[in-house]
Amino acid sequence: MAKKQKGCDCEPGLPGWMATFSDMMTLLLTFFVLLLSMASLDQQKIKEAIGSLQGSLGVLQGGTKTEVNIRELIPSLEIVEVSRRKLIERNFDEVRKWLTKLKMEEKVRADRTEQGILIHVNSQVLFQVGAAEVNPEATAVLHEIAEVLRSNKAEVRIEGHTDNVPIHTERYPSNWELSTARAVKVLRYFVEKEKMDPLRFSAVGYGDTRPIASNETPEGRAKNRRVTLVLNYPEDPLEEPGSKKVSPSGGKRKRGRVHVSMNLRKELNLYQGGK
Repeated sequence: MAKKQKGCDCEPGLPGWMATFSDMMTLLLTFFVLLLSMASLDQQKIKEAIGSLQGSLGVLQGGTKTEVNIRELIPSLEIVEVSRRKLIERNFDEVRKWLTKLKMEEKVRADRTEQGILIHVNSQVLFQVGAAEVNPEATAVLHEIAEVLRSNKAEVRIEGHTDNVPIHTERYPSNWELSTARAVKVLRYFVEKEKMDPLRFSAVGYGDTRPIASNETPEGRAKNRRVTLVLNYPEDPLEEPGSKKVSPSGGKRKRGRVHVSMNLRKELNLYQGGK
């Protein structure tokens, strides 16, 4: 009877070197796949991603920066408009409380618009008939208005208005000159006496072209003779009130300079002579 052949004396399982070789080949394959995937990406985005990671770990190096889209930080136009309306409403309520507290409703009246707040001051409180010099007793009213203006940062456009009764004097040939002179005088009071920032202010005269009541009655004409402070709040959330703006002609316009309607050269001479 033939003898049974003996089997192999090898140990069961794969040799040790084969397991190590398989691990090494798998790692090499993974490494080359990673290189291929990185070669197809935008290098700039890779740098920004690395920079963001380093910055989050507190190891942001010099010359490495992350890019942030500023538009993502600006709220939507709807949110900005709602915030602007709330700001106008809050300041308008404060102005009304101020008028009630000082019992000045008959002399000063406040209105609200979509762009801001209007403060109407009766000309009889500020000036003599046919004159533009501020009455001494009117400085108390203007001082209280200045305190209101200090409490908010809106831009202020001072408008002079008259009734339709013609005026023809050597100093004021028409209502244009008179209304502009009155607006300028009020502006100069805030800047020179109250030491307020001139960049917030501008002055303009409208004559009798913008009545708020009928000129057929004495009461209506009295309402039309007024100085109106228009408090404008910027629509741009990043714009600071009083900042320099670019005019349509391309040049920069300084907000603190006095500009008059219809470019009245006579009024400019009047303004210089009234110092």
